[in-house]
Amino acid sequence: MLITRAESGLARLDFQYNTILVKRVKKIPGKRFNPHPLGGYWTAPIDGLKKAVQNRVLSPGYLWPELLSIVPNNLFNSLSVEVKADRLRIKGGENIETLLKSLFDLCSYEYEIEKESAIGSLVKIYQTGEAFIVVFPKGLYKRITSFLRYFQFAFYKEYDDIVQPEPTLELSLHGFTPRSYQQKACSMIMNGDIPNRATLVMATGAGKTILSATITSQIKVPTIFYTYSLDLLEQTVRVYEEALGVKIGKIGGRSFSIEPITVASIQTVYSCIGKTDKRAEKLFDYLSTVKAQFIDEGHMLGAETIYAVAGLTDPYYSYALTATPYREDGKEIYIEAASGPSVELITEEELMQGGYILPVEVEIYPIKHYPTRVKRYKALYDKEIVDHWERTRSVVKAARKYADKQVIILVKDIVHGNKFSELLRAPFVHGNTPSKERTEALQDFKDKKFNLLIASSILKQGVDIPEAEVLILAHGGASYVELIQKVGRVRRPASGKKAGIVVDFYDEIQPLKEDDVFRAQSQKRIAFYQEKDYRITFHGEGVVSH
Repeated sequence: MLITRAESGLARLDFQYNTILVKRVKKIPGKRFNPHPLGGYWTAPIDGLKKAVQNRVLSPGYLWPELLSIVPNNLFNSLSVEVKADRLRIKGGENIETLLKSLFDLCSYEYEIEKESAIGSLVKIYQTGEAFIVVFPKGLYKRITSFLRYFQFAFYKEYDDIVQPEPTLELSLHGFTPRSYQQKACSMIMNGDIPNRATLVMATGAGKTILSATITSQIKVPTIFYTYSLDLLEQTVRVYEEALGVKIGKIGGRSFSIEPITVASIQTVYSCIGKTDKRAEKLFDYLSTVKAQFIDEGHMLGAETIYAVAGLTDPYYSYALTATPYREDGKEIYIEAASGPSVELITEEELMQGGYILPVEVEIYPIKHYPTRVKRYKALYDKEIVDHWERTRSVVKAARKYADKQVIILVKDIVHGNKFSELLRAPFVHGNTPSKERTEALQDFKDKKFNLLIASSILKQGVDIPEAEVLILAHGGASYVELIQKVGRVRRPASGKKAGIVVDFYDEIQPLKEDDVFRAQSQKRIAFYQEKDYRITFHGEGVVSH
């Protein structure tokens, strides 16, 4: 749960729906639930929060960072605390349970197990004699020490025993000059203004791979760059080799070559865990020498495989790269735990002012649906999205409307993609498409050998296609994070391109039904477009601005 200051005298409480937290929040005097298309949230008077802490409804850990000041800073003045890079030791008596609970909540997340709400934490607590040992991922060091430094203790000490590695590689940039904000970020890292572990946040189109290559050229230590797909692996290797002028190692698909700087597929590395063959031995010998790691699309660190791979090394430098440092499953803490606190390098507005990304124009068309007895979501999706005749026709019409532009139609379902491929006689690339065939299709699209490409989620993020002018969202859905990534596909500048065009559809059952899941998803997407201040055109009747 994240608690921040709202309007005067109020706090805002954001969390995934969790019955445990709802019960706690309902005990706060003056609390109120606020529905919103992008996700409801609670508000409560700050005085009510004070009482909730006093009554132990909430621990001080939930109030960090913005509202910790409402807690007396002498609350733990009888305790002694010693902190190292990944653990701390607490001794004393009075309020020690409150401090332990606060640290648990400070690093907590919400989840469901067997459809029951639960709260987990990335801190582990052990008792040894009269002392408690709290173990935590190194990425949470800044969070934990920032919380502890607010309080007065009988004794407090932080031990800094991590040594910055000396440069061992001869590297320099070749053939390009970093953008001003990229160079500034590198300087801040070298000066210590950005910590050696951080989540580097940049709006889509900011050039995350170029930034990482620039950082690598300055820190000059063995480095691994993790990607989640073979397409991104190839793209990253190409950028690194062009930027640094050295051979880059490649682990993924049919490639297994290791160099001081290596780009690796997360899936391939994960598959080596627990193995003892020569390939795994070679990989883990190399990982033991790594002093820096980059994790592309860092918001995916909530996934078990990616988080596990990020923890295989113990580098001095660890940076996650993302435009969206949050997750809709409530596991943002995993991003920070694997890399470090979020540092925003440049905003979407600043990128647009600098001409690095384009404005967005959204066109929305209404789609009428009729009552059905189908309840299961997958069957409902197949009936009302994949097989809906009017919806299919609207997607086809939109593609033909922009026959003079480079158009991408995004789908979620392979059957859906095949349908549009047949109707529009256009190539369809998806996760099962052979890598070589996928690469050729993307290159032909970039070269404008054809102007229409149908794709599954493999193109939702990361892959650089500045030639794409129009994005048709044929799949519906309501993921805030994915929508940011998808819209980013058409925001890259290219010759003759003035804006990225997004075509979307407003699904609604007629007559209106309260439990219309597709209308709710449509409303959430519209709320996102409005929050981003995109130019929106509503076509036809029945589309409601929210």
